Amino acid sequence: MRVVVTGAGGKTGRAVIAGLRRAGHEPIALVRRAAAAQEFRGQGVAARTAHFTDATALTEAFGGADAVYHVPPNMHPEEDAIGARVADAAVAAGVRRFILHSVLAPYVPAMPHHLRKASTELALRTRPLHWTIVQPATYAQNLLGYLEPARSEGRYRVPYSPEAPFTPVDLDDVADVAVVLLEDEATIYGTFELCGPQRLDSQDQARVLGDLVGREVHATAQPLEQWRAAMTENGRPAQEVEDLAAMFDWYDRYGLCGSDLALRALLGRRPTDLTSALHRDLSRPTR
Repeated sequence: MRVVVTGAGGKTGRAVIAGLRRAGHEPIALVRRAAAAQEFRGQGVAARTAHFTDATALTEAFGGADAVYHVPPNMHPEEDAIGARVADAAVAAGVRRFILHSVLAPYVPAMPHHLRKASTELALRTRPLHWTIVQPATYAQNLLGYLEPARSEGRYRVPYSPEAPFTPVDLDDVADVAVVLLEDEATIYGTFELCGPQRLDSQDQARVLGDLVGREVHATAQPLEQWRAAMTENGRPAQEVEDLAAMFDWYDRYGLCGSDLALRALLGRRPTDLTSALHRDLSRPTR
């Protein structure tokens, strides 16, 4: 299958493209910049350029494709409008198969950027497409960003309660599921939570970090206002800071957990645990 993957330059898009290639399909990376398209072509991946604001360019980019896997721009204030525009472009291009990469618990009003994903899901349901929605939990790979302070300071610092529970999912498992969904028509009109097999709080995750760096690592809570001030000082966009702060406030009270039943069924095996996923990723050669 020829599958256009939007948001191809991010870690989700790159993982989905790799999964499609492993399965023998033909991914087409959709990116905004010509330089990014050239990078993909240098890796043997077809690439096209289009901005999410340009409906005509999107329709042309989807031409000749069998499916679209839409990875929305992270934390974008107009994510739902973009999603509707991408879906309309797929319809205009004659592409029926459409997979939306959403998020676990998109319907929570207390997390505005989650709610924009819920709005995108609703828009998709009103289009004449053979759609499928995936709702992944937090990625296991997010923990890799904390390796350096874990190694140097023995610390894993988060802006919410270290006791808040999560069900981190391996990004490679998500990519493998993308292939299953595209190949199996029984998944059309399905909505699937993609969650890992473990319920872990930040203290549990700190122990995984400790295993990776070879020393004891402790999870500590950073006051949310301190985190907010640091992000603002670093120049992060105000809307993004507020959306993340709202998410962390939710995490502090409830965490973010789901069942691994759908992922287990789609993969036909036990989903990858956190330690195995990260050890595998760290053992991979870097480009």
